[in-house]
Amino acid sequence: MTNLYAAATRDELWLHGRLVERRLAHGLAIEDEHGIRAADARDDALVDACDAAMDELHAYVVPDARTRFVVEASADGVTRTIVVTLANRSVVTTPEHFEHDIALLRDAMDGDAAPRSLPFLWKHGSAAVLLHEAIGHPLEHGQPPIELPSWLTVDVPLRQRRASFKDVPLERMTNVVTRQHEAPFTLPEERIEIVLVDSGAYDPLTEVVTLRIAAANLVERARVQSMAPFTISEARRNIARAIVGAAGEPLRYPGVICSREGQELVVGSYAPLLLTELA
Repeated sequence: MTNLYAAATRDELWLHGRLVERRLAHGLAIEDEHGIRAADARDDALVDACDAAMDELHAYVVPDARTRFVVEASADGVTRTIVVTLANRSVVTTPEHFEHDIALLRDAMDGDAAPRSLPFLWKHGSAAVLLHEAIGHPLEHGQPPIELPSWLTVDVPLRQRRASFKDVPLERMTNVVTRQHEAPFTLPEERIEIVLVDSGAYDPLTEVVTLRIAAANLVERARVQSMAPFTISEARRNIARAIVGAAGEPLRYPGVICSREGQELVVGSYAPLLLTELA
């Protein structure tokens, strides 16, 4: 049996409203009993679809920021990804969510409040990034699941995905969707509210999750202070034990670009408000 995978990708980088880099990649992967062979073949229909979608994305250039557009066309359709970086923070978004996500990025302010041993309230669906690392990546690696609260479910569908025609398909996450079912929830008067996550990592050998928090607020009753960026590093079992409450429906977190073995793929991320108490 022979499987064919053809794709075209257009990638543009804009700085302060000016185009500084533009790339086009296209090719065909042929998989049969002899293995996978890749060729730099051009499918004009896919390239034309990329170019048309990229022209539409030009309306989303952010004049005072770094804007990257990535369009991919394949038999599965056309995907459009926008990455906007402002100062030292970024969001991954799409045209339909652009205004909301850029407003969230602009509202995230620098601060100097230092981290303290307080409960974390994961806002704007950001808990999905925490569970992406603690649940999703271990699942990709075939590691045994960890016990979560009975009122919390994390749906992580896996399928064969590849970043380009040159890459070997791997079993990868497509989405991380977290839901709560009549969970306990008491909002602490003193807490740290997570707003934006800069990056995350999972070490399958030590089972340690590391998250770089880009924007957070220190809440002390009526007083709210912006916090300086900080890092969380915890074993995934400690993270599961630290989940003490949740509220509301799953919220969409601005897209997550997940990197594994050099292949970067966008993973949808959804989670309700989540409360954790890490020691």
